[in-house]
Amino acid sequence: MAIATLAAVSLPSIAAVSQRFHHGGRHIGPRFSARYVVSIAPSDIGRRVSLRRRLPSGAYSDVVGELRGWADGLLTVRRRDGTDVEVPEADLVAGKVVPPPPPRRAPRS
Repeated sequence: MAIATLAAVSLPSIAAVSQRFHHGGRHIGPRFSARYVVSIAPSDIGRRVSLRRRLPSGAYSDVVGELRGWADGLLTVRRRDGTDVEVPEADLVAGKVVPPPPPRRAPRS
């Protein structure tokens, strides 16, 4: 089984067997395949989401936070630090609703 690095393909750079699946993912090993799915909709505004976007450099970046808006092909996500990030819908590679973050633990004394 030959291992190839997927640098020139639209998937992230990962070591993978070069067999393409019908669902758009790539077969990584005997029990794992990577597949990117956007499973959010404008009806998820107000919920916590995780988005993976493609940057102009071709790299990927993740944004996690509350989906604040989705208009004119632009998603707005508020991160936990209060900053808003705008993600063009065309750059969206994957997205899903995620559970709320766990409560912060008290600092150790």
